[in-house]
Amino acid sequence: MKHFFLALRFLTILPLGRDQGEIKEEDLVASMYYYPLVGALVGLILFLFFNWARGNWPLFLSSALTVTLWVILTAGLHLDGLMDTFDGLGVRGDKERRLAVMRDSRVGAFGAQAATLLIFLKIAAIAALSSELSMPGALFLAPVAGRTAMVALMGTSSYARSESGLGRVFVEGAGISHVVVTAILFTVLAGAYLWATVFAALVSQIIVFFGIRHFFRVNFGGVTGDLIGAACEIHELALLIVIAAVA
Repeated sequence: MKHFFLALRFLTILPLGRDQGEIKEEDLVASMYYYPLVGALVGLILFLFFNWARGNWPLFLSSALTVTLWVILTAGLHLDGLMDTFDGLGVRGDKERRLAVMRDSRVGAFGAQAATLLIFLKIAAIAALSSELSMPGALFLAPVAGRTAMVALMGTSSYARSESGLGRVFVEGAGISHVVVTAILFTVLAGAYLWATVFAALVSQIIVFFGIRHFFRVNFGGVTGDLIGAACEIHELALLIVIAAVA
């Protein structure tokens, strides 16, 4: 359980598990196997909260509060990556220039616009799904899909920066075994819901994954921690929208 709690404490603000003391690189790499399970816990919390909130407040407000909780639970970690990614894409220049802009802690116009649109679309998708039978599956599986995509991206990509960084530890440590295990976990967790909906969700996630992976390779030469976080947010949103469309 050590590596599960390490993944939980790294990806969320949930203060569960004991202090692990000194964390080694191999511990961080091993914790990636548990990313989908962390996503499942986040998804369960979100669904339970939304189910309670819509019984007390209007639908749109309940959806907005659920997305707010989503950001709080993850400390905005992946949303920060999304903003940095779009700030990098918004500048003129080569890959090195984009990566340099992403290092800047300040949020630019492109990052702010991307975050605003993503949050709005998540709220709208949750509101659209609220009366559907697939709602539990959508809100539960979206965080699972995002974290599965993170592992798949790290396990099949190279690190974009020449200098070291925390992202390098994960990207260089991830392997095919991480991709296979997390993909199986995602499929098993998804299998509890309507198969037609799950099939559409799986296909869409695969298409989005390879599209993002190719885009990052062309525009950044690989992936960084920010790009991995952006991929998580995009996959979460894609799953919500696809299930809303086919439900």
